[in-house]
Amino acid sequence: MPSVKVWLAAVLILANVPGGLEIEPLPVMQTEARTDVEQFDVHYEVSDGQVYVETYLPDFSFYANQHHDKDIQGYLMLRVNDDYEEEIHRAAFIVKGLEAGEHTMELEAYDEDDQPLDLKETFAITMYE
Repeated sequence: MPSVKVWLAAVLILANVPGGLEIEPLPVMQTEARTDVEQFDVHYEVSDGQVYVETYLPDFSFYANQHHDKDIQGYLMLRVNDDYEEEIHRAAFIVKGLEAGEHTMELEAYDEDDQPLDLKETFAITMYE
């Protein structure tokens, strides 16, 4: 059975981050089976001073009670500018509070035992005032 992408709602405010960085998981928008993606797929968009991020990992689940036996249970590690990191337990989320300027964002997949899965995506964004 193909992997399923599920988005849930919650807000997580991250402490000790310059500029008050905030991560907001997106609400349930769709459930969709995908067979066209073999590896880690990341889409992002900068809009209204926020970064909207959508991820897809085949055979991967963010939730212990909502995965198939063949799925890997885990999370994403978000790194911003090599000086901040936070675990992400959702497929789609919004990054809020980045200051104006250039930023590098990295997402890396880990299993539930905190072992990297050799799935990493890095992208650069520019925030305007």
